[in-house]
Amino acid sequence: MSWRHKWQKLPRRDWQDILTSWLDNVPQFPGLGSPPDPGLESLSTLLAVPLPDHNGRFPDVPGLRSNSLWEAVFLFHKCAHTHLAAQRIGQQGMHSWSLFNAYHSAYLGARGIMTLLGVPTPNLSGNQIVIDLFPEPLRTRKKVTASPLFQEFVIVRLGRLEQRYLWEAFQRVLRMTEATCWDVALRDGLLDLSFEAITPPRNRYLYKAPFWPALSDLITDALPSDFNKLFGTALDVDEEGFLLRLCFSVYRLFEQLMADLASQSRIIKEQLDGSRIFANAGLPAIECYANFVSQVSAGAA
Repeated sequence: MSWRHKWQKLPRRDWQDILTSWLDNVPQFPGLGSPPDPGLESLSTLLAVPLPDHNGRFPDVPGLRSNSLWEAVFLFHKCAHTHLAAQRIGQQGMHSWSLFNAYHSAYLGARGIMTLLGVPTPNLSGNQIVIDLFPEPLRTRKKVTASPLFQEFVIVRLGRLEQRYLWEAFQRVLRMTEATCWDVALRDGLLDLSFEAITPPRNRYLYKAPFWPALSDLITDALPSDFNKLFGTALDVDEEGFLLRLCFSVYRLFEQLMADLASQSRIIKEQLDGSRIFANAGLPAIECYANFVSQVSAGAA
């Protein structure tokens, strides 16, 4: 099953245009890692919008864009936190559970990248929706017309958003976005995955009673040196370290988008520099991710 018909409502987008729009909507964060206030799901101006049966286009409402950017930044902090947690557990020899945590970092990162690219997925008064903050302009028979750049948004109404469909949406947004700042090979690796195949490696931990990865760490800790090689060399769902490489790949793309935005916004740079992975750069806790970055950077070169 697929929600492709839903995600086809999300058109092509250019990161440079999105970045320019964000610079006009940077929130004033009360502090490092402050949660969104009030956030999209509590934003009164958004809650007042009549939800369409399927999809509809609306003029901007106050607070929509600044709250969306705030949520993207907060999701980056959450993604970075769980990313660091996965590595700390792995460095302590609990490699298998590190993979489980790595999946959740990747999931938070996928949601965050979508939000940073203008596609948040809030639940409004019990209704799951996806918002497109950067829709294509309306077309008429005479000419292409649009309101001033990005002052409209589109709502697409959804059913229950299972995690596999979030991954399908994530792949659609990656595929439709042009961004020169990110690692194209990492993006392509994520696009080559079947969205249906991403969640089962995580689900086996919870729903398959006899399952445990073949990493010999259920009873005793494994060697930290083995963890530093677990991410492998390719994003392959059949590899033991797939979830760790998934975590690193998603976080790396998120990090590159955030760094590009931070290069033009002091406020965003403060949030980026204070985030968990940036603040711990060079420490043994993130040696595995540093090895991954060296590997993919050498491949890109």
